[in-house]
Amino acid sequence: MTDDKTRKIQEYAGSVAEILEFRARHTPDKSAYGMLDAVFRLTAITYAELWARVAALSSRLPAQIAGERCLLMFQPGIDFIVALLACSHSGAIPVPVNMPGRNKSLVKWENIAANCQACCILTDKAGLDTLPDILKPSGILAALPLYAEQAGIVAGTSPGFNELAFLQYTSGSTGDPKGVMVTHASLLNNLKQLADKFRINENSVMVSWLPFYHDMGLILGILQGIYSGNRVILMNPADFMQQPLNWLRAISVYQATHTAAPNFAYELAAAKLAKLSPDEAKDISLQSLTRAVCGAEPVNLNTMLKFNQAARPFGFREYTLAPGYGLAEASLVVSAYRPGQKTGWLKLARNDLQNGLVSVLDRGYLDYTQQPVEEAAAGAIYLVGNGFVIDGHQVSVRNPESGAELGSQVIGEICFAGESVTRGYWNRAEETNATFPVDEKTGWVFLRTGDLGFLDTNGELYITGRIKDLIIIRGMNYYPQDIERTAFTAHPDLRPDGTAAFSVVQAGEEQLILIQEVNRPAVRKPQCDQWAKQIRADILKVHGILAESIIFLPPMHVPRTTSGKIQRNKAKAMYLNREWDKIVGIFSLENSERAPGTQPITSREELADYITGLVARQLAVPAGEIDRSLPFTELGLNSMMTLSVRSSLEQAMGFSIPSVALFNYNTVQQMSEHLFSLKHGSVNQSCTVRQAGAGDSAVFPEAEYDHYSEEELLALLAKEVGGEDHAH
Repeated sequence: MTDDKTRKIQEYAGSVAEILEFRARHTPDKSAYGMLDAVFRLTAITYAELWARVAALSSRLPAQIAGERCLLMFQPGIDFIVALLACSHSGAIPVPVNMPGRNKSLVKWENIAANCQACCILTDKAGLDTLPDILKPSGILAALPLYAEQAGIVAGTSPGFNELAFLQYTSGSTGDPKGVMVTHASLLNNLKQLADKFRINENSVMVSWLPFYHDMGLILGILQGIYSGNRVILMNPADFMQQPLNWLRAISVYQATHTAAPNFAYELAAAKLAKLSPDEAKDISLQSLTRAVCGAEPVNLNTMLKFNQAARPFGFREYTLAPGYGLAEASLVVSAYRPGQKTGWLKLARNDLQNGLVSVLDRGYLDYTQQPVEEAAAGAIYLVGNGFVIDGHQVSVRNPESGAELGSQVIGEICFAGESVTRGYWNRAEETNATFPVDEKTGWVFLRTGDLGFLDTNGELYITGRIKDLIIIRGMNYYPQDIERTAFTAHPDLRPDGTAAFSVVQAGEEQLILIQEVNRPAVRKPQCDQWAKQIRADILKVHGILAESIIFLPPMHVPRTTSGKIQRNKAKAMYLNREWDKIVGIFSLENSERAPGTQPITSREELADYITGLVARQLAVPAGEIDRSLPFTELGLNSMMTLSVRSSLEQAMGFSIPSVALFNYNTVQQMSEHLFSLKHGSVNQSCTVRQAGAGDSAVFPEAEYDHYSEEELLALLAKEVGGEDHAH
């Protein structure tokens, strides 16, 4: 239990570093953090050891960095925590960012460094060796001095202080990073609310694999431990993605009371738990958990239900899993459920929701009696509650244009007011004024979240989507995440949470465009026409609109924020500018008059027309722009596009086509003449052809895949749920 001295320091401390100093004096030998490596070995540090390192590093940092911004570039580990707190203790402003990868674009890091006017980079010992080469291509980053801990240094200088605890950079949906100014006051208030809401105290144990530089991982996963005095067990996010069950094993071994993760992690864990053998299952026990938080991305009802059912045999208690809502501009949490509090769900009339109305068809709670729902139901949509506003704060739903407050069960922009609201965006006065206006009646600063939603009659918050992402076609409102889920659940070859939906104006009308990732095995044997047919059918059935174009991409190619949220505006810009590096295939209504196998090909000219249409579909250009005498590579087809063309041709012709044929007959005219001759018995012996068999597969070189960074792994795309090459 928390004693009076602890409550006093929590109430009056000016920073988390002050609370750490207090804990180092009063509970010096208590374990503060433990870091698990890939083979489950734990490196631990006590409060006294942590404080000694923090004080020593803050002494080593140059006095002139007080008040300046320092980029923190670390691999996940305790060194990062030391640097963050040392910066704060010395009066500098830490700016957590992920470690850039070799041979990767540095534009994001350059933009952050330029915006915050960074004066230096703090890193670990390994970073001192590797970062100079990694940052060499960037004049801005390479010019910044590097600092790291050194052994043998002891504290000497007096601490400095700055009102800002850190800058939390968020790229939102556009990819343009904005530095949220998180003050010590707003941070400490939010930590207090988290402790109260989730019942976190000195006897609690948190297990977290979330990215250290992301708001939920940084605040709930790391800093909450110092504030509440609870033990924290950390994992590298990349290790979680490789072995998801290690997350649950850590919960079991260290008797965790609390954990948190995005929706996709619970989907992944549920699939893994369902496949465990009896021997493997013996290592998992979830009965110690009192709260498992689901946040950082849209929450799906069926995912919650699947995890509940899969985890129940392992001692996971009813009502332990619950969503929460928050954002960096609010420090972190806005609304959540207390342990044991029931999570509500609503079944709404889809057509009314598209018109901005809330018509409740059914309601219930997230419990063990609830069965999975039919998500493709044409007339309904299911939403999961996001809890109740934290104490001492206010959530209101307002008209996005007039700012007028709206009543319960009326959709509007979610606004948040209270001491946890941050100071705005660094060096962005105009955007700060627009996002953090002052209420004329109360004088309070309130945060315009940019999220659409409503309050139920009991005050429970429901999120419906983002204002900027809303798709409006023929006067009807469509929420992109709703369409995206319909798309990626249409076929097992499509990657869960791997879709971006948006609209563009074509021929004077708004048209629906989808960017869809496919699973790794499907890249090697694309079935774009089949996928597109099923997606279009499901979207038409559920939402009543047609998908004009669908672009199929390999894994990890839909743009995302560092927290894994789809960047729809960036995807739209890439679509309009034709910026996709690798495309598996493209479907468009304009070029889909002949579906493979639906109309017989009776002449060379028809076959040439068909191949021309396939190539045009891949390049997303009118068929009339295709020069039939130019080689496929000169037209712009890459290796993945060629695989898709070959797959469609095999379906249309009824026999297997060796990949070498696409090089020997590498124009539309040559290929049509060759294939027509094969089909009608005049075989050119330069290529052997056999009947397509079930074992045929297109071989695709592994070199086509990039080396993935931690950020990309956390873009939800490292492994497909239940796939054959999924981590164990």
